[in-house]
Amino acid sequence: MTAQAPGRPPGNSDHGPAARAVGWNAAVVLGGGYAGLLAARVLADHFHLVTVIERDPSPAPGGPVPRPGVPQAHHPHALLARGAEHLEELFPGLRDELTARGCPAADFAAATRILFPTGWAPRTPVGFDVQLMARAVLEDVLRDRVTALAPVAFRYGLHAEHLLLPHPPALGCTGVVVRPRRSDAPEEVIEADLIVDATGRGTRLPLWLTDAGYPLPGSVTVDGKITYASRIYTLQEDPGQDWFASYQPALAPHSPRGAVAARIGPTLWQLGLIGAAGHTPPTDEDGFRAYAAALENPDFTHIIENGTPHGPIRQTHATANRWHRYDRMPRWPERLIALGDSICALNPVYGQGMTVAAQQAKLLDTLLTQKAQTNRIKGAPSTLDRLGPVFQRRAAALTRGPWLLNTSADRAWQPQTAPLSTRLATRYLTALTARLPHHPALFLRFARSMHMLDAPATLATPRALAQLASVSSVARP
Repeated sequence: MTAQAPGRPPGNSDHGPAARAVGWNAAVVLGGGYAGLLAARVLADHFHLVTVIERDPSPAPGGPVPRPGVPQAHHPHALLARGAEHLEELFPGLRDELTARGCPAADFAAATRILFPTGWAPRTPVGFDVQLMARAVLEDVLRDRVTALAPVAFRYGLHAEHLLLPHPPALGCTGVVVRPRRSDAPEEVIEADLIVDATGRGTRLPLWLTDAGYPLPGSVTVDGKITYASRIYTLQEDPGQDWFASYQPALAPHSPRGAVAARIGPTLWQLGLIGAAGHTPPTDEDGFRAYAAALENPDFTHIIENGTPHGPIRQTHATANRWHRYDRMPRWPERLIALGDSICALNPVYGQGMTVAAQQAKLLDTLLTQKAQTNRIKGAPSTLDRLGPVFQRRAAALTRGPWLLNTSADRAWQPQTAPLSTRLATRYLTALTARLPHHPALFLRFARSMHMLDAPATLATPRALAQLASVSSVARP
């Protein structure tokens, strides 16, 4: 018997033009953050009941605020072009809704000032947009959309104790055991046809699988020791300013300091200072200002000197890349899915984690649709067997390219331990970024790869190498 989640919010069963016939009874999503919201949106098209278990309390009235469980929420966020495409498919009109909430969107190159060690990137339009926002605003908009779906019910303030995984290992995950975080209430069993772990970097899934007797291949961690320190400022609009983002990347091996500034409202800016290789942006007023002033990009100091700060300077060290290789497990529990940072947490400084999670949500939707169609054609009972193993293998394929880019960049901060392939990649990236300010066609390739519109391999095609070689000299501005 599946436990019914009480207090289902009002809504209707129309999920938009792509709505489909519901095929299965109940699904549970562990984690009500960004990845969990995407999973719930997809599952609402396939299940009669989708219960979202979130350990943080219900959002308080008065506007979106960062959740305690998301330290990265205090730092700059952007929707890359590929991720924005997927989100628009799942939530039609999302871009316009975010724009109406004050989150600017415009052509990436035209709206962004990027200072590389050898000069400013071209501002020539590249044909795709970037949208900036506060993480809390994005989650607030997505949560409102998901809450309005009739199958979805949120359960706040619950801690997932463990999964119902038969021991010794056998096929099937049948539910989850939860307990209220701030009371002595007894445990509650929530049974379901499908469990999705979207609890992020803090996932306890490896422990649960080990306790249930599933042999794990382990996880891979690459830590570039990169630190963020960020603050929000109010800055009056400048009619003559034609950009709403400014970036100076920290690039191995010679540029360990950087920063990013993003306008997240009509007069609201988020400034994040970045440090690698032992350079840690300070959290005190004078140190924060001095760190920004030492950077060659003047936009950061301009924001500090002309803006009014709001709240404290927030710092995070939670930037390590970590990949749980569930795709390599000889056995994987049926009807269990791990999604987003629960599989692979990428260094947020490169901004690709949200897009990977959106790709995985679309993959889940595709696999569920195929399952339903196959069952109807065969006239067989609706089954979700083999969904989990297939999803984990295909999710790994989506992760491979971003993982290579992120970890190659982060391993470069420790050249003495980096493999030869990483050292060669670092040399190539150094040569590439040195030429980007002087070659718009090459910058377009770089930007498309950065926004995950093209595979990283497009930066090493014969044509790209020819473009790279066509710039005979590079001079600092």
